[in-house]
Amino acid sequence: MIQYDKERFIRHLQAMVQIPTVSSADPEQTRTAEFEKLHQCLEECYPLVHRTLKKEIIGKCALLYTWKGSGKSSQLPLLMTAHQDVVPEGDHAMWKYPPFSAHVDEEGIMYGRGTTDSKCNIQAYLDAIELLIEDGFTPEYDLYLAFGYNEEIMGGPGAAGAILHDELQKRGIQLGMAIDECGGISVRNGRHVAEIFVSEKGYADHEIYINAKGGHSAYPPLHNALGKLGKAVYDLEEHRMAPKLCPPVIQQMKADAPFRKDEAVRQLFSDPEGNEEVLRELAEESALINQMLRTTTTPTMAKGSDQANILPEHASVITNSRILPGETLEDLEAHFRSVLPEEAEFRLIKGHNPPPVSSTESYGYRLLQKIMNEKYPGISFIPSMMAGGTDSRYYSDLSPSRSVYRFTGIFYDGKSGGAHSVNEHIDTNVLCDNVEFYVNLFSRYGEEL
Repeated sequence: MIQYDKERFIRHLQAMVQIPTVSSADPEQTRTAEFEKLHQCLEECYPLVHRTLKKEIIGKCALLYTWKGSGKSSQLPLLMTAHQDVVPEGDHAMWKYPPFSAHVDEEGIMYGRGTTDSKCNIQAYLDAIELLIEDGFTPEYDLYLAFGYNEEIMGGPGAAGAILHDELQKRGIQLGMAIDECGGISVRNGRHVAEIFVSEKGYADHEIYINAKGGHSAYPPLHNALGKLGKAVYDLEEHRMAPKLCPPVIQQMKADAPFRKDEAVRQLFSDPEGNEEVLRELAEESALINQMLRTTTTPTMAKGSDQANILPEHASVITNSRILPGETLEDLEAHFRSVLPEEAEFRLIKGHNPPPVSSTESYGYRLLQKIMNEKYPGISFIPSMMAGGTDSRYYSDLSPSRSVYRFTGIFYDGKSGGAHSVNEHIDTNVLCDNVEFYVNLFSRYGEEL
């Protein structure tokens, strides 16, 4: 019988978090030495994995593991994805403990960049496989692990997720199911709920800019390039894309309705189509409803001249957009053209359309339900749309059954969080449940349902 050793899991996660694998937007600036340290760490923590599975370095430092099965199962291979990289740690003075210390406090909370996003996934996958190998298990299907190194910059040139996808595609590999980070279990209104993300929004970074005559700031025109750009951005915020209900959000609202404490929201979510006009009105006030119903755009970075007494010749703003399933980059840019003044220009820095919405009827989804139901009898499932993005989007075209999900076995009790902010932390008491979930998934994938 497999034994789940929390202290062992803590040591493994600490070892990973203590290596600062911060991603870089410039592929040439990738900190390969830090990623190589992480690779060595994994070899030391998981000797059986590295003796049993085939490990390959893809691109600069992506990891692709292959566990060849016996071939007895008719199921297409299972892919588990996660990312080795983390976002910058921010101001060290604002952290309760040093950001790469992986300090565990007296309540069992581990602090550190990457604890939740997403080294805990790598740790759980590999600990589950190490335990299964110790127990004499060999899968009847092929299992792949794909760990990128620049997920946090959301694509662009040299995206590791794309490189890994292309390698699998070149080998003719199709997938029965792919699983990535996010999602998990919580208790709402006294009932267990599993949130499985079946879709995610698309993504776009644009530069919006105005060019104008420069000069000395002592002789300014009525409106210089930066002032005109400010008005253009204000107009873009005032004239947002129209809100609409898309199929994955309708599905999410209906599943989520019974767990809403607010009676008015519960009624709206119970019948989103019948309440669409009210939901559209709420989208003008509620950030949550807004992101569910709309392709969003917001300015995040701005630049004028290089000195206070110089009129800008090139004023620019970077905007970030999250594209609703059913809409495209082309729709977004058509909206820009309809709203921005003629003198304002824009260019796409990087972006992608929303990936296909995954099935809630597939073998993979039903297996996740079965495993969770056995651990938490009577659990409810909420198939949801992510506002953010993951590397899982790259693998959608490799799954004929549309079985790409973002889900973990982590139980969220309010003691884990802080991804992308200071004091990112995870409750180490959830580590055993997470490893147990992957042990069940890996050992039961391919079984009859």
